[in-house]
Amino acid sequence: MIYRAWHAWLFLLPALLLLLVFSIIPIFWVIYLGFTDYNVFSPPQWVGIENFQALFGDSKFWTALKNTFLYWILVTPAITIFSLFLAVLVNQKLVGIKLYRLSFYFPVLVSVVITALLWKWMFATDGIFNFLFSLIGVGPVSWLTSSSMAMISVAIVTVWQGLGYYMLIYLAGLQSVSNELYEAAEMDGAGFGRKQWSITIPAMKPIIFFVSVISTMGAFKEFTLMLVMTGGGPVNATTTLVYLVFQEAFEQINFGYASAIATVLFVIILLITLVNMKIQDKKGEGRV
Repeated sequence: MIYRAWHAWLFLLPALLLLLVFSIIPIFWVIYLGFTDYNVFSPPQWVGIENFQALFGDSKFWTALKNTFLYWILVTPAITIFSLFLAVLVNQKLVGIKLYRLSFYFPVLVSVVITALLWKWMFATDGIFNFLFSLIGVGPVSWLTSSSMAMISVAIVTVWQGLGYYMLIYLAGLQSVSNELYEAAEMDGAGFGRKQWSITIPAMKPIIFFVSVISTMGAFKEFTLMLVMTGGGPVNATTTLVYLVFQEAFEQINFGYASAIATVLFVIILLITLVNMKIQDKKGEGRV
């Protein structure tokens, strides 16, 4: 047993070292920098909680926090629901269904930057969407230049690109649902919708929960789409916490203040994850 245990640790060692170097140490380093005045050109100077005091009195921080939660509300429910609906549709035994699965997954393979540039062109005042709207007499929509539409537009792109990825996760779960359940439901006269509501959704609850957690973490960390499509605008309408970290760190060269923002974001994501895990554990205990 000792021999096998040592071999197991040796196999785990490379992954543990990578986790330590690229995740654990940077996390603690950022938390430390959050309590310092650091601009790269001089050693960090300990300032205690000054950065956090300034942070909670900064209106730009609260705007970014509000935008982050708005983006999460727009993205996570849509991805969780639509990707499940899509997985159910492409789980049918039809000719050429694998081609449909590949076509829905294809956006996941495209670079986020390329995706952002393509959708930025389509959302332009003279882009394809406004052209199509003009054909039915609808005036141009300010997709990316209106403070009320910019975040919605970015959320649309996020959902479009993420559907295929989460669809695959749901598809893997659907393979474990017995066809006998659906056959029995059909014999009782259940239609397509009734079968999904009574069989698919209850069976997929753990995976629905998993997708909601993963998409939540992704929503709180999204940065590239805001950078390429809107630059955080208009009037900070798409400035999220991650984008604010970028601005403070690499535009203002204020790494101490940026690290304080990153620390708050880390705590928010950690709390959401712990709450979700607690809810899942309680559900598991209830089933037992």
